[in-house]
Amino acid sequence: MSDLNPSPATGTATAEAANPFTAIARLLRLVRESLEGIKRQGQAPRWVRIARIRAYQKDGDHISRAVIPAVDQGLIYAVLYLAGLTLKARDLLTTADAATAAVEVGGEMLRTITTDDFNRSLSKVIGDDGAVNPLRAAGAVIEGVMDLADKVPEPEDLDQIDEELYALLCLKQLPLDEKGLGATTETHVDLATSGKLRLLAMALARPIAIRSLGKDKSGEQEVTFLGGRRLWPVAEAALPNRAEGRWGAGEDSETIYEFAFSGADSAAGLDIAEANGLLEKMGYVEPAVTDATVFDALLQRRLRRFQKVNGLTVNGQLDNPTLNRLMHLNVATTSLKWAKPFDAGALPEGFDDTRNDAG
Repeated sequence: MSDLNPSPATGTATAEAANPFTAIARLLRLVRESLEGIKRQGQAPRWVRIARIRAYQKDGDHISRAVIPAVDQGLIYAVLYLAGLTLKARDLLTTADAATAAVEVGGEMLRTITTDDFNRSLSKVIGDDGAVNPLRAAGAVIEGVMDLADKVPEPEDLDQIDEELYALLCLKQLPLDEKGLGATTETHVDLATSGKLRLLAMALARPIAIRSLGKDKSGEQEVTFLGGRRLWPVAEAALPNRAEGRWGAGEDSETIYEFAFSGADSAAGLDIAEANGLLEKMGYVEPAVTDATVFDALLQRRLRRFQKVNGLTVNGQLDNPTLNRLMHLNVATTSLKWAKPFDAGALPEGFDDTRNDAG
C-alpha cells in the first residue's frame, strides 16, 4: 500500500499518457486507499495513525510540525482545490467556449497534482518519503498541454475524479434518536464510510474552506466544527456539549476527534454559526436570524429554502444530504455537485418555509 509508483501495465501507462485525467483519478484513489490501508496485520489504518498526532499538537513535537502542515496545507488544500476545479470543468463543458476554458481548468488541475508541495504531502500521508508522483514529470509539459484541445476532460473523466473526491471529503452521520442522546455523541459519525481527509481535518481541528459560494461564486466560508456533533432544533443547553469520534471497540478504542461545546474557550454554537454562514454566503439571508449560534425555527426556515432550491427533502434538518450539499457534495450520487444559491424563482408559488414535505 505504501508504493505510490508501482510499475503500471503497458496499457495503463499508455492510456494515462493519452488521458492525464484518468491518472488524476488514479492518484486520488491511491491517496484514499493509502489512508484506509494498513502496513502490517493488526496495525491501525494509516489515517488513524496520522490522527494520533492530535495529542502532540501543543507540545511542539517535531514530527507533528512536519506532518500536520503536509496534511492540512498540502494534501487537504490541494484536494479541495481540485474539487472546485472539477466542478468548474463540468460547468464549462456545457458552455459555448467549453474547449478553451476547459483546457485552462484542466491545466490548473494538472499543475496542482504535479507540484513538489503536493508530492511531498503525498509522501508524508502515505508514509513513504521515497514515493514518486507518477505525474510529476508531466509538470514540465503542462504549458504545452494548455494549448491542446484534446486534453479537455470528458464527462466520464470527471465522473471518476468526482467519485474519488467525494470519497475523501464526505461526512456520514449515523441515524440516531436525538431524544436519547447524552452529553457525548460517540457514535455520531460513521468513521468507516466518512471521507478520511474530512476526518483528519476534524481530528486536527483544522478548518476547511468551502469556496465558490453564491450566484457569482465569490463567497467563501471556513468550516471546522460543522458536522462534529448531532444538531437538531432545540435550545443550545439541550444539545450535546461534547462530541467525540472513536475508532475501534472496547478497551482498544481511541479518540479520533473531540470537540467541547460548553465552557470557557469552547466551540459553543460555532458549528451552528458555520451552517448559517454557509447559507448566508449563498444568499439564504431570510428570515434574518437573531442569534446565528442557535438552531431555532429561523435556521430551520433557511434550511427548508435551501433544501427546496437544491432538490432535497424539505425537513428543516441538517441531515446527511443537506450537510454534505452545503459543502458541494451530493449524497444521492456520491459525487460533487454545486450547492445552488438562493433563487426565489426556484421556489414554487405559495412555498411555505415553516412546513416540511408531506410524509
